[in-house]
This record gives sequence, C-alpha cells and structure tokens, in this order.
Amino acid sequence: MNDDNSVDFLKKKYNLAPDRNSAKRQKKVLRTAGVFLTLIALGGVFFSYNISKIAIEPASDSGGFSILSSFRRLVTSDEKELIGEEDDRINFLLMGIGGAGHDGPELTDTLMFASFRPSTNKIGIMSIPRDLIVPIPGYGYQKINHANAYGELNEDGAGPELATEVISELLDQEIHYTVKVDFQGFEDLIDAIGGINVFVERSFVDPTYPTDDHLTEFIEFEEGWKKMDGDFALKYARSRHGTNGEGSDFARAARQQNILMAVKDKMLSPSVLLNPGKLNSLIETFKDNVKTNLTFWEMIKLARYAPDVNTENINHEVLDASSESPLYSTTINGSYVLMPKLDNWSEVRSIAENIFTASSLNGSEVAEATKPMESARVEIQNGTSLSGLAFETSQLLASSGVEVVKIGNAESRGYTKTIIYDLTEGEKSDGLNVLKEFLGADVAMSTTGWIFSDEVVPRELSVGTPGVDLATSDEAIDFLIILGENTANLVMR
Repeated sequence: MNDDNSVDFLKKKYNLAPDRNSAKRQKKVLRTAGVFLTLIALGGVFFSYNISKIAIEPASDSGGFSILSSFRRLVTSDEKELIGEEDDRINFLLMGIGGAGHDGPELTDTLMFASFRPSTNKIGIMSIPRDLIVPIPGYGYQKINHANAYGELNEDGAGPELATEVISELLDQEIHYTVKVDFQGFEDLIDAIGGINVFVERSFVDPTYPTDDHLTEFIEFEEGWKKMDGDFALKYARSRHGTNGEGSDFARAARQQNILMAVKDKMLSPSVLLNPGKLNSLIETFKDNVKTNLTFWEMIKLARYAPDVNTENINHEVLDASSESPLYSTTINGSYVLMPKLDNWSEVRSIAENIFTASSLNGSEVAEATKPMESARVEIQNGTSLSGLAFETSQLLASSGVEVVKIGNAESRGYTKTIIYDLTEGEKSDGLNVLKEFLGADVAMSTTGWIFSDEVVPRELSVGTPGVDLATSDEAIDFLIILGENTANLVMR
C-alpha cells in the first residue's frame, strides 16, 4: 500500500501539521467493551450448549473438580486448525455499532484489532479511534468508522469485508475473523447471564451522559464491587466525561477491560453453563445482534482456550492524540480528524506487530486498573437434600478464582438460605461481599470482623466457634459456606 506518500499528499493538500500546543479536543473513541467480550462469549454459548449434555466428574488424578476436563473431549487433537493458528497468531477485527434506532446505525463507534497467541494464551487489543482518517476504496479519504457503513451501503452484509480490507492495509496485518455487535446486543448479553460483578476502581460522576433521545443524564459510580445489569454496565463502559480522572481514554479502556474480564468469568461459570434458560437467552441474543464469520467448530475451538486467558495476559493499547501516541489531531474542512505524526503508519504498525507486549502508551495503567476478586480458601457444605449442590457450587466458585479445598454435607440438611461463616476477622471483606451477593447468602462473623467489614451486613455475630457445622471442618479456610435451597436456583440445572 502506498500509504506513506498518500498521507504526505493529504497533509500538503490541506496544509496540515501536528499542533501540539492546541487545547485538547473531545475524543470520540471506545463506547463499549462489548465487542471483544462478545467474541469470548460466542464460544462460551456454543460450549455451554454442548457441555450441558456431558456428564461432569471430579478430576480423579488431582482430586480437584474441573468441568473443563469433560469439555476437552469436544475438540480433539487431530481437528483442523483455526486460521492463523499455525503461525501462533489469530487476528480479529471487532466492531461495535449503534444498530437500529441510532443515528448512523452502521457507523462503527468501536473498532478493535485483537490478536490471540494460542501457545501462551496471551491477548493483545488495539483500540482504533473512529476519527482516524484513512483511504477507503471507492470513497477517498474518510474517517475510518465509515468503512463498515459504506460496505453495507454497497451490499447488505458487506460492511465487515470492506472494514477488514481498510484496517488490514492500515496495520499491515492479515485479519482472519470479524465480529460485529450492536449496543442492544451488549446489554442483552449481560442481562442474559444474570449481570456481572465489576470492581469500580474509584468513584466518579458523569453529569452529561448522552441518552437515546439526544438529551443527557447524570450518572454516578461508587468505588467497590458492584453488581451491574446490561444498562448500568453500558453506561460504565461508555462514559466519556467522568470526574476524578475517569474522563481519559486510558481510564475508559481500563473500565472496559474490567467489564471484559467480568463477562468472561461469568460466561464460563456453571451458573451459566448449566442453566438452560440462560443459554437460550444467550443464543437468541447472538442470533439477533451479532454478526461474525466464525463457524460453529471455530467457536467451539476458541472456547477451549477461553478459560485459560487471565487478566495479566491481556495487553490493551489505545490510540489517541496524546503526547505518547503516534497520532495527532487536526481539522479538515472543519471536521476533527486524527493523523500520523510521522506522515506514515510505521509507528501504528509497530504497535500492531508487537501487540502482546505492554508499551509506553498505556500498558501499565490498564494492568493496574483491573482488580480481580481476592483469593480465598473455602469449604462448601451442602445444607439441603439436593444431591450434587456442593459440587456444582464448587465449579462456579473455582471458575471465579476461589480455591475450594473441600466439599461435603452439613450436619443439618434443612437450610433454606445459604450462610457464610467468615473466619478471617474481616480481613477479606471484598471477597466476602462478592460471595454474599453472588450466592444470595447471609453472613455470620465475629464482632471484630463486622468492624472491619463495614459494607457486609451479617445475619449474626459470634464470639467463639461460628456455628456447630464448623466442627466438621479440619481445613485451614477463610470461609465456610453452608448451602441453602436459595442457592440451588443459581447453580443447579
């Protein structure tokens, strides 16, 4: 591609140059993390549909419990490879659009170039700003977010193909797969899995959040673990005018990565995988709101890798007009655009080539912004007459990073509501609060624990041994969970 000369020509034509002293302009970048998390979720849905038909057994060699050991039978070693798998790099173009009912429904408000390295389970994501000006075949220089719309204008369903052509040449990278989702699909996805638990790093407000009727509303987020439905999560991901440092591109990218990991964890938990109602809702969501060239078996094979992708293995780059970025902002015919500082795309291509390595752009800030649930050792006892409840709950918690050291039956089997005994004296209050909300549980703790866990409201306080059932535990644990009938609705088929 003769992009170096073409960019130079464009600059000379409009007498453009980087204006590093001008005031910062309002950036129009990432609106939602739904694109990439939907890619993971796609595999999860089809994985779920099949895994629910397979008998689940404890892993006999390790003595642990692993639902994933059964899943591996779905994808055999001699199955054909994904495109790019032979080169140990699979590239995706991920697009988020407003969809029906929004202005410019096919304009891509979110564009992400994502790469997955199967050998290391590493993921790199580059967020491409919608105001980047590039040559689009047949339309000359246009903002990059028009590529999908022009493709759809030419032929229904051809948007991803044209967008792929444009971005592939821009980054000098072959793009193997595309995923396109609209805002409604993002909300429906999160609602279909019963909401997500997200850690809000710092409190902030956005007094001018845009509404669908072209007005604004005041939104507020408080620091700490929050249960979010689809609407609230979309607002958390899209907010562009937050206070307390949350109006920057880096902060917004970090929030979106928080949501991404929360959805990934929830999608791969037994509360979703083993719940036919939720699976049906997910399938309907994808059918109505997601377009992709991934085939069924490719989704299944991708789902095989998804459980091993950890937060620390994701590098997220955001291209903007900051001093560290290879881009600068200017105007053409009165329109705000972004262009390369070196008059070519070499620096942008370098970031794409080395997408798995954290760069000076924002790698460290994004990594620090994601706070997983604190590690905890738990014992689970079945306080009901429902067979298998303790085991299936252990699967759900293990997928969220909780170490389940023992399962068994409680001395009493007449519990109607789950209760969690806190044995940490309040030292792991964040983890306790997540467990309480997720399992719909009451909490029993010592007076000291209540003082340190001021956000956790206990059912009872204890001075010594917190309950007769604890006498059956001989493990060094943080929490003893006695399951009641209310939890069965979350984890049982």
